[in-house]
Amino acid sequence: MKEQKKYKIIGSLIYYIMKLLSKTYRVEKIVSDGVAEENAVYVSWHNKIIPITVILNKLKKKAALASPSKDGELISVPLRKFGYKVVRGSSGRDGIKGLLQMVKLLKDGYVVGTPVDGPKGPMYKMKPGMLYLAQKSGKPVIPIGAAAGKKWVLRKTWDKMEIPKPFSKIVCILGDPIFISPEEDLKQVAIDIEEILMNLDARAARRLEM
Repeated sequence: MKEQKKYKIIGSLIYYIMKLLSKTYRVEKIVSDGVAEENAVYVSWHNKIIPITVILNKLKKKAALASPSKDGELISVPLRKFGYKVVRGSSGRDGIKGLLQMVKLLKDGYVVGTPVDGPKGPMYKMKPGMLYLAQKSGKPVIPIGAAAGKKWVLRKTWDKMEIPKPFSKIVCILGDPIFISPEEDLKQVAIDIEEILMNLDARAARRLEM
């Protein structure tokens, strides 16, 4: 119980730091044609979670899947404070229960999502949970790329977490909607979306140089 309280305190501290930093950022959000900012499954890489959380903060009905682990508590606390409805689950423990809750939220008009290579990697390797959710619900996958002009990189973390520095410019790109038919092989779809996410990150980085 004491340890859980400690994680909540640290999570709250992360929120207030993110909130303070977000007021200094210069943000450019690029949205592809056909992107619905409701009833969609948003996917991104784990190391982009901070800039993407800040940029999507203005969405009214948003939900995120967070790991049921202690580490998941660190991110679920700031997500809730940013207005996200947080579902605890993963590709492993509590995974099915979490996905069922996400289906209900999709039906209620929420944008739902999670970093698809989390919570523990491997880095830039997509897990199938969100793709299964999109396939079964018939809702589109919206891939998101992001880049920050100046950032700290936590090189000792598995994902090389990126934290935009104060007064940095952030570019976030919401890519073309991807609908997954019931017949499609999710392993191949995952490979395709991995490439799309990498390309969106690279495109966002190039935009910073313009």
